Amino acid sequence: MTMHRTTRIKITELNPHLMCVLCGGYFIDATTIIECLHSFCKMCIVRYLENSKYCPICDVQVHKTKPLLNIRSDKTLQDIVYKLVPGLFKNEMKRRRDFYAEHPSVDAANGSNEDRGEVADEDKRIITDDEIISLSIEFFDTKAKQQGSEGEKQTKDEVNNKRYLQCPAAMTVMHLRKFLRSKMDIPCTFQIEVMYEDEPLKDYYTLMDIAYIYTWRRNGPLPLKYRVRPNCKKMKITHTQDGLSSANRSESDSASDQANSPAGAPSTSSPLPSPSTPVQSTHPHFPHISNPVNGSSMGSPNRQFTFNKMRKPSLNGSSTSSG
Repeated sequence: MTMHRTTRIKITELNPHLMCVLCGGYFIDATTIIECLHSFCKMCIVRYLENSKYCPICDVQVHKTKPLLNIRSDKTLQDIVYKLVPGLFKNEMKRRRDFYAEHPSVDAANGSNEDRGEVADEDKRIITDDEIISLSIEFFDTKAKQQGSEGEKQTKDEVNNKRYLQCPAAMTVMHLRKFLRSKMDIPCTFQIEVMYEDEPLKDYYTLMDIAYIYTWRRNGPLPLKYRVRPNCKKMKITHTQDGLSSANRSESDSASDQANSPAGAPSTSSPLPSPSTPVQSTHPHFPHISNPVNGSSMGSPNRQFTFNKMRKPSLNGSSTSSG
């Protein structure tokens, strides 16, 4: 069975895809040439195309006469850059506000709020690692979900069952599971699953990842749920090992009983089954446990068998009975 393993990628490894080759900085107002799909900062490529009509990377001709007609703003790429580089969006908005404050004569009425630097992180849905995220955690009740309808109002008990936390955006689901296990004294024989709606979350997901994946709009605490289930995998492994060890002990005991029995001892009828006779267990989940017969457990490796009469061979060939 192949296990899916994830590796964290450093931002430095992605820099070649996030940085402008003209200025050496991260993309600001990312703009792409439609002929070759190479991207640059908007200001950088506009200034460059004033003196050249070719791409600065691959030398493809952008346009014969008007190269500015073949460049497009790439909002998707810019959003990726803002989300991957910590603090970049906040710093850029501050620079724009400072610029218009120092140059009041510049007319910015035709520009958007983002052009004037008047967009906050919350409006752009940009989350930083050190940001504090409010979340709610509650027990995932399958029966209540099936019985209840969407139009019903939450009862007082359902509201009281919710717990509210404030955690850093870099906290992972694994840390949240450990917190729940410690807070609720859940034994290790049970596993905890943290969920968003009815979908289990990976341990390596951070709260920032969850907010981006499920498009959390900040219109309330990040709604999370959890459920507790028996750790079935460990139980199956334990039972299999116990069953194999019990079977090995039974075979070794059977071999030792045959080796230690007298050579001329006749077979006697006994109400107890022989060691080599398999005993069917009535416990389907615990095959190494069998029913007791006549007060003795057949699953015990140290079982002993009592015979009614044991004949001992004498020296002169006659047999004497004892007991």
